[in-house]
Amino acid sequence: MPRIIAGTAGGIRIQTLEGRNTRPTTDRAKEALFSMLGDSLSGRVILDLFAGSGSLGLEAVSRGASYVVLVDHNSRCTEVIRKNATMCSFQDKARILRADYAKAVKVLSGEGKKFGGIFLDPPYDKNLVSASIENIIAGDIIEDDGILIVEHSVTEVPDVEKYGFELLKSRNYGAVNFSLYRFH
Repeated sequence: MPRIIAGTAGGIRIQTLEGRNTRPTTDRAKEALFSMLGDSLSGRVILDLFAGSGSLGLEAVSRGASYVVLVDHNSRCTEVIRKNATMCSFQDKARILRADYAKAVKVLSGEGKKFGGIFLDPPYDKNLVSASIENIIAGDIIEDDGILIVEHSVTEVPDVEKYGFELLKSRNYGAVNFSLYRFH
């Protein structure tokens, strides 16, 4: 069972969905990702656009992000996210939104929301990284100097520079790649 690794909720075991509908980021990979991020998300409002269990967004809050919006289209996922946020005592620091990524971006854009960090961990090899980034840019929901964190397969290389993102770091962990970008 995955856990929150560090910060105020460090050590708390979180729930995930049974089956193959989600692929939670392993603790080892998550630890490597947050090592890459350092304190770059501290004090920022975060969006976890394909949240699954909420592991990445909740880890960010545990490590100092001020607030997180966790989005997933699956009602079973949003139930698990709600339970995990409660177990971490983050009910007042988390908003759970049940919607697909495009609808969520439209809703958040309509509310005038901007995010200092956005996690993208869509199903692999379905061109959802590019589609999500196009929606993020069209919705104007990432702050200048915001960080985009993309978890993707090694065969899917995000083409994000054309949207004004600069690659900061990219690391491979087995079948998973993490790429960090800054928006400007």
